[in-house]
Amino acid sequence: MNSALPLDHLVINTRFGTDAAARLFAALGFTLTPQGRHAFGSVNHLMVFQDDYLELIGLPTDGGTLRQEILDNPTGIDGLVYKPASADAVHAALTRAGAAVAPLHAFTRPLELDGVQHEASFRTVRYQPGAFEAGRVYYCQHLTPELVWRPEWQSHANGVRGLAGLTLVSAHPQADAQAYAQAAFGQVHLDGRGFSIPSPGFSVDLLDADAYAQRYGDLACDALGRDSFFGAIALRAGNPDALERHVAALGDDLRARPWQCDGLSGLAVALPGLNTLLDFVYEH
Repeated sequence: MNSALPLDHLVINTRFGTDAAARLFAALGFTLTPQGRHAFGSVNHLMVFQDDYLELIGLPTDGGTLRQEILDNPTGIDGLVYKPASADAVHAALTRAGAAVAPLHAFTRPLELDGVQHEASFRTVRYQPGAFEAGRVYYCQHLTPELVWRPEWQSHANGVRGLAGLTLVSAHPQADAQAYAQAAFGQVHLDGRGFSIPSPGFSVDLLDADAYAQRYGDLACDALGRDSFFGAIALRAGNPDALERHVAALGDDLRARPWQCDGLSGLAVALPGLNTLLDFVYEH
């Protein structure tokens, strides 16, 4: 039995380009939440699905506080976040295992729903900076999930239903697989395609640079000199026609290529301005 934690969300760092990124994802057919703001210096939009969500996170442009961990990291896929039942239990388990984790962090984010002010509340466990070269890996316990998973945000014109996977490109896939399996409280799976760490409905899939380039060609993200980076987000797409109409309407703002493999089909879409690759897997 796989005891790995479920996915909570994945993160794309937009740095100072959050407004432009939000317009791009809206044009791709996603429903975005209104912009949120964290007191510690970041802004965000969510694309909420049934069980998980995709987050655009960036920095305010009005002269406010700037969140250092967002400022320090490049634009692109930047966060893998698991959903624990208890942040305290995860922090205790990682501490016992000798992992380099920061103190547990509790915070709130204000939001307005139907003219009423609310406070979304979270408890997070984070590794010390630099623990994972590819980006941030952490854990988020939602104390107010009803303020995130709302029906009006969970339907998307492009037919996307949720997050299916994250591709990790690594010069040392076996060693990285063990580290990410420990982070997921899961196990490494090895098959003919390489290493993966499965979670319920989601997996982290590891490729070396050559296999990644062979799969995606000129759609591939820029490694930016890193030995390990997040190379693609896989999403479950239930309406290929709707998705392809939205992609086609964007023209030169992105690059796209259909694919077929092992009885599956989909559409890989590169967003060059965000150094991000979205790999839509068709579910018929």
